[in-house]
Amino acid sequence: MGLGSAYIYVLVDNYSREGFLSEWGLSLYIESNEWRALFDSGTSGEVLRYNTSRLGIDLTKLDFAFLSHHHGDHYGGFKYVGQVCPSLTVYIPPGGYGYLESWGLRPIVINEPQQISSSAWSTGPLRLCLWGLREHSLVFIIKGKGLVIVVGCSHPGLKVIIDRSINITGVSKVYMVIGGFHEPRITQLDYVASKAEYVVPLHCSGVRAREYLARKYPTKLLTLRAGDKVRI
Repeated sequence: MGLGSAYIYVLVDNYSREGFLSEWGLSLYIESNEWRALFDSGTSGEVLRYNTSRLGIDLTKLDFAFLSHHHGDHYGGFKYVGQVCPSLTVYIPPGGYGYLESWGLRPIVINEPQQISSSAWSTGPLRLCLWGLREHSLVFIIKGKGLVIVVGCSHPGLKVIIDRSINITGVSKVYMVIGGFHEPRITQLDYVASKAEYVVPLHCSGVRAREYLARKYPTKLLTLRAGDKVRI
C-alpha cells in the first residue's frame, strides 16, 4: 500500500522565493502518481493565481481539494479555485461552508477519520477546546518512505495529529510533517523530530520554531517557502 511518488509545491506562504508573491496564509499543491490535490488556498486568489502560473501548475486538473480549517488565511483563495475548477470536491471539517458553495465548489464534510483517495486519509476533525475550532489534516503514504502528514495550523497540537495519523493508517514510520505548526512548544517540536525523518515548518510556525529546529535538528529541517517544491 502506498503511492509511488509525489511532489509538494508551496503555492502560498508567509515567505516566498524571489519572483513569487507571499502573504499570511498557506496553500500547497500535491501531485502524486495517482492524484492531484490542493491543500488549503491561502488568503487571496491573486497570490494563488500568480504563483501557480509561475510554477506552471494547472488547477483545472485537480482531483480534489482539502481545507484544513475555516480560517480566512486558508480558505480565501478558494473563490479563485471555484472560478477555474467549478464543482471541485473540497474535503472540509465541520463548520459553516456556504461560502464554498457560493463560489461554485462542492464541500464534503468530514466527521471522522476516513480514506478520501488512493493511499490518502483525513485524520478526521480534531477539536481545539479553547475556541471549539475543528481542524483536520491530510495524510498519505509513500511506498518505502512512510507517512507524509500535511497540517494547516496544527491547532489541536502536533503530537495529537501525528498520533492520530499513525493510528488510522496503521503505519508507524513518518517520513515528513509539513505545514503550519502555530508557534509550538519546544516539547512539540522535539516530538515531531523524534517521529519524522523530515520536518517542514511553514506559515504560522514562527521564527522561534524554525531557529530551534535549525539548531537542534539541522539534518531533519527543510526550509521551504512559496515557489519551492520537494519530491518524495
